[in-house]
Amino acid sequence: MSIQISVVGTVATEPKLLNSAGKTSFCTFRVASNERRYDREKNQWVDGETTWLSVNAFRSLAEHARESFSVGDRVIVNGKLRVKRWEAQDRKGVSVELDADGLGHDLRWGVSTFKKRMIGTPVPDAEPTEMTAAEPKPLNNSVNDGWLTTADAPEQGQNNDGFSQVSAAA
Repeated sequence: MSIQISVVGTVATEPKLLNSAGKTSFCTFRVASNERRYDREKNQWVDGETTWLSVNAFRSLAEHARESFSVGDRVIVNGKLRVKRWEAQDRKGVSVELDADGLGHDLRWGVSTFKKRMIGTPVPDAEPTEMTAAEPKPLNNSVNDGWLTTADAPEQGQNNDGFSQVSAAA
């Protein structure tokens, strides 16, 4: 029997991308998830115990996870929980694994950009690359023949929330 769960936590190990003999992509990494609660007696936030999970992703989800996540990222993982007892020589233990059906960044802590990739498109090098400016995006009912340019954006610092807002003329 498997249990479907969702876990919010922090990526604790660098995601490793491996290929099986049958050429199926497989990505694995560890996630640390802990409870945080407010202690009224101490008048402060305190951390509870940490739960460590091994996350396993397969095929395109594995490739996307390797390219998208790095140590320290806050993530949301949805999948099937697997609890396995193990023995090795004189040691015994229990491992908790999560076979991921869905993965994503936890947007409570930052912003994320989505890039759709067609199946069969090669995965770029795993090395981090510097972000570059994106192509202009069409904006309905706007000036400049429907294209938004950097000249249309408001001056930096106009918004107190850290985000720029661009509106099109009707």
